[in-house]
Formats: sequence, structure tokens, C-alpha cells
Amino acid sequence: MAILAFFNGIFLRMVGWFLALVMLITGARMPSSSETSFEATDPDNLRLNISVFADIHMMGFFWSQFSLPTQSFRQLAFSLNDIGRAAQPVDALVLLGDNTQNGQTLEYVWLYGLLRRYNRANETFVVMGNHDLALNRLNARTAIRRHNFFWRSYDGTRATESYYTRVINGYTFIALAADGCTTHGCACHEPLSPGQAERVISDAQLEWLAGTMANSPEGKPIFIWTHQNISWFTQGNELLEIIEQYDNVFVVNGHWHDIPMSLRTENGVHHIQSPTIHSHSSYERAGYGIQIEVYSDHVVLRERNFMRGEWTMNEIVVDLV
Repeated sequence: MAILAFFNGIFLRMVGWFLALVMLITGARMPSSSETSFEATDPDNLRLNISVFADIHMMGFFWSQFSLPTQSFRQLAFSLNDIGRAAQPVDALVLLGDNTQNGQTLEYVWLYGLLRRYNRANETFVVMGNHDLALNRLNARTAIRRHNFFWRSYDGTRATESYYTRVINGYTFIALAADGCTTHGCACHEPLSPGQAERVISDAQLEWLAGTMANSPEGKPIFIWTHQNISWFTQGNELLEIIEQYDNVFVVNGHWHDIPMSLRTENGVHHIQSPTIHSHSSYERAGYGIQIEVYSDHVVLRERNFMRGEWTMNEIVVDLV
């Protein structure tokens, strides 16, 4: 499997150049890489710089029209180009789930091909969403294995589940996602249908989350990334019981299209709703995400249209305790 992932990584690099050529032919011209796109509010004291892309919904191939999904290519490529030109390097790019439309192999090929070509973030942190996990009607475990194979091909990450953790610049990042409840003990004993699978967190994941948070660097914010908000999951109350024991926890989710960034603080936990990169129609907002800047005593949340390279007026400052 490791050898296959290695050669798939080479293939994805070739795909990236192919897609760059496709966009050039179709008239997608991005700003020169010599032009700075944006900078932090306080560059000298910045400790962690995060770009958040939710709901990319990479399409596969439009067989009825026999055409490539060039709009999906542009939305992601333009947004990646924007963060690649930031004055202060982006420490982490977070893909907040529904990265593909149906979890199909071709959709992952396009997604990771574009990441290979345009992503300049120091780290990439990928979360699974309901479209990645269950909408294609695959068994949840099959969908998770496919997701992790392509991610391994991209950066060598050895994740085997839909949940995992990584420490970036000394800050804990935690990915939560439904795991289908097909191999771990929990309330269900039979494989779940796709509609159920996207909502169930296993007992094993709950135990893992408790241990991960307990071992996080003391005194620093913890970032939890999940496609749907915590209340979406069947075990939402159990998740909150664990999360609410700690200070300075930021839970960031996407899933809901065409809405602006918002913050809701409950029981000390900061719940952040992210806008989305993809638009389902010409009437919806496209290219939007969040730039998160972490400082010693506060966190700045800034909504940005990464596709057009423009800030909105939506900015929130959260003081740390």
C-alpha cells in the first residue's frame, strides 16, 4: 500500500500540471505570485496562521455534458493561490469536510492534484464531511480507507480512521468525524446506512478524544475541526462533556452553505461557523473562508473571499483566558 501511495503521489503531481493547463486554456488567469495577497493584523507577534476552506465539493466529470468541472477547479485553485501569496506564511491549511461531492476516486484525483500544484501552506489538515463519508453510498469504512489513501499519497500521513490529531506550532489540532460505527463498539451492532453513518461517533473515538485533550499542551488553545457542528452527531452531548472541561477550545465547522462566519460561545467553548468555498448555484456566495491568527493572549477570526482575494467586514477578536 505504501508503494502504491508513493506512485499515486507522482501521478497526482502530473494531474496538477494538467489541471493548471486546463485552467489556462479556459481563461483562468491568476495574479502573479510576486504580488502579496494579505498580511496578518500583527505580524511581529503572530504565533499561528491558519486558512480554513470548508465545503470544496470537488466534482468528478459531467458525463451528460462530457466536460470537466472547471468551476470547481477555479474555486479551489484561486483560493490556494491567494494563501500562497500571503505576506506571512500560512502554517496550516484546514479542509473542513465535504472536500469531494461524492467521495469518488476521480474527485479525489482532482482535489489532491490541485493541492499538489497550488498549495503552499506548511501543513495541511483534512477533515471528512458527510459527502466524503456517506453520500456515495459506500460502506463507511470503505469511504474512510479511500479518503486516507489519497491523503497518504499527498503528504505521507498515516491516518487509518476518520479522526486524528496533529500538533502544529505547538498547538493541538483535532479532527472529528463520524466513523460509521462498523468496527468499534457503540450503541449499534449492524453496519449503518449512509444517512445514519454520517452522524455516529464510536465509543473508541470518544475515548480517544478524552485522552488527546488531556495530553494537549497546557495553557494553549485547542482547535477542534469538524464538518458539522457538534450537535449534529448522535453523541453530541458526550462530545461536549469532554470538550467543555477545557479552556480556550475553538470548535470550527462548515456544512451550512451561503452564510457568513459567526461565533457562538457556550460553557466556555467557542463554536465557529465557517462560510464555504463552493457554491451550489450562481445565487450563493463562493470562495469564502476564514483566516485565523493566533497570538499569545487573543485569537483573530477574519472572513475572506479567497477566490477574489478580498476581506469582508466580518472580523472577530476572542480574548484567551
